[in-house]
Amino acid sequence: MIMGKLPFRGDLLRELNRCAAAQDIQAGTVQVIGSLSRARLSFFDQKIRAYQELDFDAPHEIVSGCGTISLRDDKPAVHLHLAVAGSDGRVMGGHCLEGCTVFAVEFVMVPFRGEAPRRGIDAGDTGLLLWEKPLYTD
Repeated sequence: MIMGKLPFRGDLLRELNRCAAAQDIQAGTVQVIGSLSRARLSFFDQKIRAYQELDFDAPHEIVSGCGTISLRDDKPAVHLHLAVAGSDGRVMGGHCLEGCTVFAVEFVMVPFRGEAPRRGIDAGDTGLLLWEKPLYTD
């Protein structure tokens, strides 16, 4: 297990990807807590099969942040979902995008020791970037 804090004003997703690569974590889970100066999320609209972006250029508290680490283009890639709350307490959530600016964020990464899942386009039902196999075991 690896635990740490991300740099002030760093990009949340870029810093997590940098850490996973530096620690040679090709597969695993990730959790984050803390706060952001800016939040950028997206939501996949299943009807039109496209992401809708949500941009919050204001401080937000991370209520929950969890995701996975797997290989994309032969590099570790963090896939993170966030629930964030604004100053009014309203919670919004979605897929974390680059552009989330760290105010204070702590993270935990737990490596997976089995075959690293690889992400690829699901040409079948969804068109999303999904793991290529239905099951991976440690």
